[in-house]
Parts: sequence; structure tokens; C-alpha cells
Amino acid sequence: MDYERQLKSFKWNSNPFTFQITPSIFVGYAKELNEIATGIQSGSKFSLLLGPTGSGKTTMLKFLEQRFSGTRIIYISKPPRDAKDWVTVFERITKKRLSLRKKRINLYNLNEHINKALKSQRLLLFVDECHEASTESLEWLRALADQVQNISVVLAGLPVFESTMKSNLETFMRRVVSRVELGSLTKSETRELIKRRIEMAGGEDIRPFSHNIIDYVYDRTGGFPREVLRVCNELSIKAMEKSITTIDTDFLKETDAPGTRFSADKIAALPERQKLLLETLAKHGELTPAQIISKLDIEEYKDRENGVRSVNNVLRRLMKERLVERRKSGKAYVYKVSERFQTVMVQA
Repeated sequence: MDYERQLKSFKWNSNPFTFQITPSIFVGYAKELNEIATGIQSGSKFSLLLGPTGSGKTTMLKFLEQRFSGTRIIYISKPPRDAKDWVTVFERITKKRLSLRKKRINLYNLNEHINKALKSQRLLLFVDECHEASTESLEWLRALADQVQNISVVLAGLPVFESTMKSNLETFMRRVVSRVELGSLTKSETRELIKRRIEMAGGEDIRPFSHNIIDYVYDRTGGFPREVLRVCNELSIKAMEKSITTIDTDFLKETDAPGTRFSADKIAALPERQKLLLETLAKHGELTPAQIISKLDIEEYKDRENGVRSVNNVLRRLMKERLVERRKSGKAYVYKVSERFQTVMVQA
């Protein structure tokens, strides 16, 4: 395949569906974005931004970084596990090369140096992947923020981080004023994400995708941003390989059929937990992960939260195999066996 030639056939300068973080074309989550921005503007010390991997947390932080570009900002992609490394994080504010060995600046007087450097200026600290931080590191961050006058901290991480804070950092959790959780985009937002990505790459509107393909992508991904990019990239690559310039329902019929023949024998050979979940969905119809857990033996899991997390992992694998589909229902996802496999499940 002549990759460059195929890109030109779509009128693209580059592949628009890589996992590149592009805050300038941030789409959706208007309510959540406004809540975090309002917390920052009102001077809240701590805001919490939660969401599963690939839901857009980093992109939102980078978008906020652009929105508050007139403010002093520190963005760190991962929090320090060792508490003393907060001294290094704030080096760019104190404008000095700090030295722990010389005892000039350390954790115990760092707040004084930050306040002196800031004077009356605001400081925004964006901490990504905060679920990877140690309890000690987070405790020191709380203590610093308590003593620094004009600082607002936005912590972004996986939903499990909130449980960690409630269990181990109750004092910290009480200081969180704004809390938002990213879920998925609406169908119109999904279309807008695809459109903006394509136009960023030099294309026009959603071409080469047809409008029906947007429905397909949304149904398959539930509007989950990273999954939208992955599925669009997959469809684009398949079209390039076949030198097809229009991705429509006819293209789906041609490319889907060979790759989705899943026999009863193959289903029978699935790992027991995957097979059990498929059988549960086939028997009961659409279910949320929590409802699936209620149909299973909870005793095999450490607790209900652990059980829901385990079920979500299995469901992701089944979705990757396209055995399971999901759709948004309120704030939750409901899952069902893919229609094309319903008959096979009966045979299995």
C-alpha cells in the first residue's frame, strides 16, 4: 500500500486519528469543563477530574492550560511518588536551582519561597495521573496548598483515585470543592470530534466517512473518545488497503463479514469468565456492569467494587472481539451480546 498516495486520496495531509493530544480541537464535556473552570476562577484550592483511560482528561487539562494562559501554570504528567520531589516541581516558580543538600529550600520551607515568588499572582497546578501518587506525596501537596495563598490544584486520574482518597486521605478529600467525571461524548459530539480531526489533517467535513458510518462508530464505541479514534483509524486503514475512497455501509458489509465469523466452537473455547459474562448477557439482555455482578457469584471477588472493575475489564475484551456492544443509558453504559452473535450464542 502506498500510504502517502492513499492519504492524498482522502485529501488528508496526515492521519487524523492518531492518539495525539490536540487541545485546540477539544470536543464535548462543556458542563464538566465549565465546572472545573469555575472552580479555578473562584479560587478553589482543589478540583478533581476523574475518568477512565482515554476519556480525555489530559486533553481537558491541556485545554485549560490554554484557556488560562495568562496565569502562571505548572503541568506535570505524573505526580512525584517521593514527597521531596515537590521541591523540584516548584523550581520553575521559585526561579532558583534548588538544592536539598544545601538545605536552602526543602519541604518544610517550600511554601514560604512559593508565596514570595508569587506575590499576588495566581498559580495553577495541573497534576495528571494522580492515582499513581503515594499517600505521603499527596499529604505534602495538601499541606503545601494550605499554606500557599494563591494556588489552585486540579488533580486528574482514574475513578479509583476517589476511593483511595476517601479511604486514606479523608482530610484532603474534604478540601475538594469541584469534582467532575468524564464519561463519553454524545452522537453529535462524536461526529464533531471526527470532523475536527479530519479538518485538522487537511480534509473536508467527515469525508471519506458517510453519515451512516458516524452512527456505526458511535454505536460501536459509545462515544468514548479514544475508542472513536481507534475505530476511525481502523476503518481508514482498511479502506486504504483496498484503495477505497468512500467509507459507507457497503464498505462495512464487505469488510465486516469475513472478520466476524465466530463459531460456536470458538465461543466455547473462550476463558470461563468471558463465556460466563456472555451467557449472562444472552440470558438477561441489556445489563450494566453492576447488574451483571448481581447475577454472578460476588464471593469470588474481594468486594463489590473489585467485582465491577473486573467485569469492566472482561467487557472491554469482549468488545474488542466484537462479541459485545454497549450504549449509553443515563450516566451508565448497558451491554448486550452483539446481534450478529445472538444465534451463535444459542448454539454454544
